[in-house]
Amino acid sequence: MSIRARIDDALFLWDNARLEGAFLSALAAVAGSSRRQFPDRKAVNDRDAFERFLTGAHSVRISVEYQGECHPVEHIFYKWLRCELVHRGAIPVDIQFMTDDDPGTMSVRAGGAPEYVLKISHGWFHHLINAVVNAPINANEFRDFTRGGA
Repeated sequence: MSIRARIDDALFLWDNARLEGAFLSALAAVAGSSRRQFPDRKAVNDRDAFERFLTGAHSVRISVEYQGECHPVEHIFYKWLRCELVHRGAIPVDIQFMTDDDPGTMSVRAGGAPEYVLKISHGWFHHLINAVVNAPINANEFRDFTRGGA
């Protein structure tokens, strides 16, 4: 299997409304790409490699309040999406996906009372896909890749 296969799986799952599975496959592709970019496990641990890879995929730094603290969005994707899906098989009950008000945008909403739910827009899925597909470290694997919106 390859990073390309993870992206293909993610897009298939997305197209069939399997959002958690789509995000998991996309996050696995990010993790694999981050290890390609930062292969020295002694110098860069998995979390740092993952977060640094995603940080390099966009120029804006976004932090959001979750569980009473402000976290970089890359950390939220690592700890509460990737790790929870891999190690527990589900995302936390206080994280939800929301449709985009404006397609092509990435939104995060930190909800207050009474829900206290962190909402992540679908645009973030496409951002994860694009981060992997457009990473120079993956150029050979995605040379012929085409996808509307990704």
